[in-house]
Parts: sequence; structure tokens; C-alpha cells
Amino acid sequence: MISVLLVAVGLFYTNQANRKQQEATGRQQDLAAQAQVAERFSAAIDQLGQEGRDKLSIRLGSIYSLQRLMRDSPPDEPAVIEVLCAFIRTHAHALGPRPPIVPASSADIQAAVTVLAFRPHPEQHRRLDWAATRLGLPHSELIGARLAGADLHDAALYHVDLAGADLTGANLGGANLHHANLNGAHLHGARLHHANLQGTLLRGTDLTGTNLSDASLNGVNLSGLNLRGANLSGAHLNGANLGGANLTGVIWDGADLSGAHLSGAHLGGADLRGANVTGVGPRNARPDRTAQLPPPNR
Repeated sequence: MISVLLVAVGLFYTNQANRKQQEATGRQQDLAAQAQVAERFSAAIDQLGQEGRDKLSIRLGSIYSLQRLMRDSPPDEPAVIEVLCAFIRTHAHALGPRPPIVPASSADIQAAVTVLAFRPHPEQHRRLDWAATRLGLPHSELIGARLAGADLHDAALYHVDLAGADLTGANLGGANLHHANLNGAHLHGARLHHANLQGTLLRGTDLTGTNLSDASLNGVNLSGLNLRGANLSGAHLNGANLGGANLTGVIWDGADLSGAHLSGAHLGGADLRGANVTGVGPRNARPDRTAQLPPPNR
């Protein structure tokens, strides 16, 4: 019995020693991993700061290294986002007098924007600070991008594929979205004032509460969309298709709806008296008792 007890005591202390050794080894491994992450982060920052056209490939390598770092080390994601946003703010075209054609941003700026648009945890890190920049991202592939609240004011986004993208509350004022793909995108509460949306694909797009004042929507297909509470004051909707759309509470003051199609549209609470509705009559829409329509012969 004494021998058995001694063996048991020996096994207990041996197990305790092994556990402590494993814990110490784990701590050493964690410290080594943290040191490696810090070294990778420092190296990427140094590379990102190298200026000049001849260093473009180095900067691109740095941006994609930071992208990998976000995935490998979630606690460092906020720091990487701040670094890349600062890089965009200091290297992208600054806001100023709008040129006739917004030039495309450099390849490293476009890469940084794309990396941030697909950051691993957008639900935790929503804010992307690109204030006072004018981005040129024509023909970019940003399907499903997470750009809620992003500042894309005056951006060149023509022919960009933003299908399914989250642009909730984003600032797209003055942006050129000519022939962009916004099918299924979330634009709830977004600002699209003075934006060019001609030829834009908007099937299944959420436009509730969107500011579309003075936007160019001539001939655009908005049929069946939810524009509840949207601001369309001064918007150009000549020949646009609004058939079956939910237009409840929409602001129309000064909008040009000449030749637009309103068949089956819901106009609850709409006041169209300040809009140009030449060629559009109440017989084509579905007003409720609160809708205020101009005379049929206007």
C-alpha cells in the first residue's frame, strides 16, 4: 500500500511539473508569436512609407501583407485599418475644384481601398475615414464590399461592380456611378446628391431614406424598388421607370418626372405639386388619400 501511495504521489507531482512546463512553453510561444506579428507590422509600415513610382511594387506588397496580418491577428485589425486609411488620406487626390474627369487613383490607393472594403470584421470596425479625398476607382470589382459610412464624395465609380455591397449611410454625393452595378446593394440612408446614376443597375437595391436630390436618374430602371422616405428633390428622372416602386413619403420638390413611368407605384403621402410631371398622370399611379397630385393636364 505504501508503495502504491508513493507511486501515486510521484505521478501527481510529475503531472504538475509537466503542466507547468507546458504552460511555460505556451507562454513562450505566445510571446514569440506576438514578437513575430510586431515584426511583420513594423516591416509593412516601413515598406508602405517608401515613396516613388519605382517603389510601387513594394507598397503593394506592404498593403497585402497588412491584409494578411488582419486575418492572422484580429486584435491588430483596428491598427491596420487606421494605417491604411491614413495612407489613402495622404496619397489620394484631395478634394478641390472638380475636374471634368476624375482621374483614376494609383494602383496602391485602389489596392488599399479594396483591402479595407473586405476587412475581416466589418461589423466590429465599420468606420473608414477617407475624409477630403477624391477616389478614382473605375471598373473595380467590389462585389459584396463593406463600405457602410464610407466617404466616397465625388468618387469616379463608373462601371464599378458593387453588387450586394453595404453602402449604408455612405457619402456618394457627386459620385459618377455611370453604368455601375448596384444590384442588391444596401444604400439605406446614403447620400447620393448630385450623383450621376445614368445607366446604373439597381435591381433589388435598398434606397429607403436615401438622399438623391439633384441626382441624374434619366431613363434609370427603378421599378419595384423601395424608396420610402427618399429625397428626390431636384432629381432628373426623365423617362425613368418607377413602376411598382414604393414612393411613400418621397420628397419631390423640383424633380423632373417628365415622361416617367409610374404604373402601379405607391405614392402614399406624396406631394407631386412641385414636380414636373409632363406626360405623367394620376391614372398611371396608385395614390392614396394623402397623396397630392398636380392637375392631369399639366
